[in-house]
Amino acid sequence: MDQDDLFSLDRALTPAERKKLFRSTRTKKRGHAAPIGSGPAGETCRTCKWLMRKTMAKTYLKCGLMRAVWTGGGGTDIRASDPACAKWQRLE
Repeated sequence: MDQDDLFSLDRALTPAERKKLFRSTRTKKRGHAAPIGSGPAGETCRTCKWLMRKTMAKTYLKCGLMRAVWTGGGGTDIRASDPACAKWQRLE
């Protein structure tokens, strides 16, 4: 059995097709408790009481409300400059 028959491919993927395929399989960012920008206008994650710093070899910003799903990868990281989400609470 030929390998082309096994995968039903008539040709190799073009660089643009490979890039599109790779982009669609990357993990989605899951660090915020609600959609980014759904909170109060003009506020950011920097001013939220739920902004946490996880220190390992470097320091990573995380949302404290999402602690149960934190991973060691960048998929659950947030940026302090991200627009506030609907779960935003004023820093006290």
